[in-house]
Amino acid sequence: MDIFERIASYQAESDRLAWKGTFKDYIELLKTNPAPAKTAHARVYDMIESYGVEESGGRKKYKFFEQEIFGLDRAVEKLVEEYFHSAARRLDVRKRILLLMGPVSGGKSTLVTLLKRGLEKYSRTPGGAVYAIAGCPMHEEPLHLIPLELRPEVEQELGVRIEGNLCPSCQMRLRTEYGGDIQSVMVERVLISEEGRTGIGTFSPSDPKSQDIADLTGSIDFSTITEFGSESDPRAYRFDGELNKANRGLMEFQEMLKCDEKFLWNLLSLTQEGNFKAGRFALISADE
Repeated sequence: MDIFERIASYQAESDRLAWKGTFKDYIELLKTNPAPAKTAHARVYDMIESYGVEESGGRKKYKFFEQEIFGLDRAVEKLVEEYFHSAARRLDVRKRILLLMGPVSGGKSTLVTLLKRGLEKYSRTPGGAVYAIAGCPMHEEPLHLIPLELRPEVEQELGVRIEGNLCPSCQMRLRTEYGGDIQSVMVERVLISEEGRTGIGTFSPSDPKSQDIADLTGSIDFSTITEFGSESDPRAYRFDGELNKANRGLMEFQEMLKCDEKFLWNLLSLTQEGNFKAGRFALISADE
């Protein structure tokens, strides 16, 4: 197979993976396979485990890392078991930020790159499929459409957990485009992609005097205020911050300890409460 045949095959596969249906269709899909509703931590853990695990002398070796990382088996095992596995089981460790510290060339960036590339590839498999409300700038989990009062019943019927609330954009679209008809809301399958800013975000700190919190949370588009009449109108807000785009996946925060504390306060709220403050809106939920 030559290079152009491979490109054509890849594009054909992407077309094949495309799926679009109503929220009602998505619920029927979850009745057959609830895996798409898993949390971001669970998705990362399942992705790592899907490559296989070798056990020897009471220790585990994860094949996912073996081609790029050498001599760090014990550290990797601790990372996977004590962080990702525990977080996937919804233990309190999921409320912590994973901070990688070590000497230059210690494998930190390599490990993060592996996780990002792995998630991109895993999202193209049946086990790693991700579905989102069509047109949502944050790739919203469709189950957030279900009212809070009805969630316990739905969770029991589908065998899933529902955490988080609709972003302001989807709240408005539900009222204006769908007239409040939840079952008619369109849902689509999305592929995690760092290049496409879907499910992967990266933040690199700059000069403290020029750092802008909007790089993380998005910002008001003042050019649209005259059109929409208010800064609190979701249509006047750009949900293009790294936290917005990393929703449902992985957020890389480079040189985190060098950032201004106003950035760290957002991360504290995000990890402890599962949401962050953006502009003039209520708290926005995020799963990453």
